[in-house]
Amino acid sequence: MKIMRKFALPLIAAAAMTLGALPHPAQADERLEGKKVIFVPIAMGITLTEGWSRRMKEQSDLFGIEYEVKDAAFNMKAMSELFAAAINEQPDIIVAHNPTVQLLARQIKQAESKGIKVLQINLQSNQPSTAFVGASWERIGREIAEDIVAQCGAGSGKSGKVAIIPGQLTAADSVIMNEAAFKVFEEHPEIEVVSNQASDWEPEKARQITSTVLQQYGDLCAIFGHWGIHTIGAGNAVKDAGKQDDVLVYATGGGNREICNQVENDVIDRYWSYNADGQGRDAATMIRAILQGAQPPEGQMLTIDSPLIVIKKESYSPDQCWDLPKKEG
Repeated sequence: MKIMRKFALPLIAAAAMTLGALPHPAQADERLEGKKVIFVPIAMGITLTEGWSRRMKEQSDLFGIEYEVKDAAFNMKAMSELFAAAINEQPDIIVAHNPTVQLLARQIKQAESKGIKVLQINLQSNQPSTAFVGASWERIGREIAEDIVAQCGAGSGKSGKVAIIPGQLTAADSVIMNEAAFKVFEEHPEIEVVSNQASDWEPEKARQITSTVLQQYGDLCAIFGHWGIHTIGAGNAVKDAGKQDDVLVYATGGGNREICNQVENDVIDRYWSYNADGQGRDAATMIRAILQGAQPPEGQMLTIDSPLIVIKKESYSPDQCWDLPKKEG
């Protein structure tokens, strides 16, 4: 499956003059006043999207940008309809959180053809657009696979058996991480992927998948969950089976406190964090640059890659995570 990769084009390199000319927050900028941004997330009410939206709204309020959220609430048909409605409103920027690599591809192309800039956040479509802010899924998939080889492969005394639990098999993160991981595993024939079943992002479904796999493969060595929230279900299944000392549980995500609590409680062992709070700030920076005229070179996308940290239970520290501020009332 073809995926639109992030080109190695840091925003600073692509728009150095624009960024260098950004006004001080206290200064007005007529290029921003009255502009409109619409965010179309897979769902609100989760820390990831709430964190991004908080940062984008902060900047919008500061600079007089009109900011709106169209929440698909995990309904893919509704998401396509909401994106179409966003196009009809003719905003300056649509921020797209792609559930799969195909769902919004045609509409992203349509929006760009109408002069609406599309910023894809964290999950990519097959369709390129003006900009992308998010994690390097290839790097995450490769690094986790290399760690699994080190822990479960030759010389480890372990079985080498691994279960992978994507959110959806066609989600950009799952496609790219699986591709990167399998490239590593192909070089280590002692590693055997015994299951690669999607949870549809649901913790209970991930728990059921894991329980079944553990019954079939009592010597399972590792579980690679593609998102921390649903991987909590997998980790709880491992604990329920009394195998938390035998099975390593890997996950990825935005580094919020809920997940870090699971690391502390031995539900998740190793967690690749791309820090959603930082991604929200980066998305706000990218929006500002685009509204002030930043343009990608032909055939490329303006890109900010999210820094990564690895949170491990043996070296866990509370300051590795972040919290959403509590809502008043």
